Amino acid sequence: MTGRTGADVVHDALRDAGVELLVGLPGTQTLALDRVVADRDEMTYVMARHETAIPHVAWGYYEATGRPAATLTVPGPGDTNAMHGLQNAHEDCVPILHVSADVAPEHRGKGPIHELDPGTFDAVVKENVTVERAVDLPSAVAAGIETALTEPYGPVRLGVPASLLAADVGDAPDAAVAPETRTYDNAAADAAARALLADAERPLVYAGGGARRSPGGPEAVRELADALDAPVLTSYKGKGVFPEDDPRCLGVTGSHTPAGAVAALDAADVVLALGTDFDGVTTDGWSLPMGDALVHVTLALSDVDAAYDADVAIVDDVAAAADRLLDGLDSGDTWDGERVGRDVRAEYERHLADADLLDPERAPALLRAVRNATPRDVPVTTDVGGFRLWSMQAFDAHTPETFVTAGSWAGMGVGLPAAIGAAVGRDEPVLCLTGDGGLMMCVHELHTLAEADLNVTVVVSNNADYGVISKSPAIRDAEEGAFAWDAADFATVAEGMGVRATSVDTVTAAADAVAAALARDGPDLVDVAVDPDEPSAAAASEYESDLDRA
Repeated sequence: MTGRTGADVVHDALRDAGVELLVGLPGTQTLALDRVVADRDEMTYVMARHETAIPHVAWGYYEATGRPAATLTVPGPGDTNAMHGLQNAHEDCVPILHVSADVAPEHRGKGPIHELDPGTFDAVVKENVTVERAVDLPSAVAAGIETALTEPYGPVRLGVPASLLAADVGDAPDAAVAPETRTYDNAAADAAARALLADAERPLVYAGGGARRSPGGPEAVRELADALDAPVLTSYKGKGVFPEDDPRCLGVTGSHTPAGAVAALDAADVVLALGTDFDGVTTDGWSLPMGDALVHVTLALSDVDAAYDADVAIVDDVAAAADRLLDGLDSGDTWDGERVGRDVRAEYERHLADADLLDPERAPALLRAVRNATPRDVPVTTDVGGFRLWSMQAFDAHTPETFVTAGSWAGMGVGLPAAIGAAVGRDEPVLCLTGDGGLMMCVHELHTLAEADLNVTVVVSNNADYGVISKSPAIRDAEEGAFAWDAADFATVAEGMGVRATSVDTVTAAADAVAAALARDGPDLVDVAVDPDEPSAAAASEYESDLDRA
């Protein structure tokens, strides 16, 4: 007996890859790896209260720090509960190393507890690695980690039988982890893109999640905007890549995109899209225009021409492509990005004021008050729902790592777990913006928050409604009140789980409560009553813009 187990092999491979956090919920099958992590004390362990939250914690950790995390669940129910978060990470290109303490191969087909066909997970991860023999463990684990950490990133499931995790594996070698580095020949595409940009009179820069992922991506976006004197739009995953207090910023694309920003997209003669797959959520079902000509920079060849036909496609990292595009770029006279940005934002503000959407009981006013009460460098996580659509336009982000939000998967119940991950990774105060519906889908994690005593302030925009749904035409035409519900008393729930809490019904009180909470140690929850009858952010973007193609 050597005393080296399969769990030791997995642990050492994760540490070799730079993983410092394991998120899990112990079960009989996971105990071998749980004990190695606890005994060796080389990784932080966060125990969630439900497997659904486990990958969301790891996702938030990565988004706020740029460091990958590992997750661990029992097979069957544990794995399937985690599928929501794994798919979210897959859509967002977040590398998570998900270890499933799987069913023993020799027991498959005999009805062991928690048996599920491993192929079930193929569609929700970048790669699904199933290990069946001890001899294959080091190389399989190394290959899986390398896949997760090779661009474009993504989650990988490592299905390692619980019996193998606990077994003595003798002289099994360490898993040598060496992620691939890819190179691309884009010489012809670079020249064509530079020619288009040099002749552009109305260039517009559109930044997505690839600009967030790229080392140097945010700087590259700013340099290109400077060189082109162009206004800038971002996708959900690009929010914060370009500082939103910069006058050239037009906002975030989606169903809620200000009408003036849509007009600017339509007026652009060249749109330079950096690191986006043009998903349906951030293009409002692919209805947004993308200029007269499109230059598309993406790491994924499969994204090219999938949603919008590109006049020029560059398959590369955003910063690397930007360096080449900027080399010798002479853009000439353009339409003045700052003027376009100021006009679009001013028009949107006038519209909000005219529609009484800046009144104190409305979500935009709440979000702006909370923004003003929150230091610029505090990481912010959001859940999914009607309030999040408002946050895309009404809550400024200044750097990508300080604004964590889901992309096209758009599943609810992510905000609080993400805040836990961000707080663990950053070791500083974190703000979580959530709606009442989103919080109900992960409310159990308030207990995780309290037990870990993390400095997270949870702000609940509480309209006692699933606003995105109730305001849709299909629901509005149904019987009045058929889908109504009463919100929980979140302050009481939070206090019962060990979290300080208060309920407020004014914007001023909310801002004061948030400022006080962020200034002290430990978790807080601020439950804020907002108007359930306010228009949605999407409806508020529907106005006739005065901007024209000039």
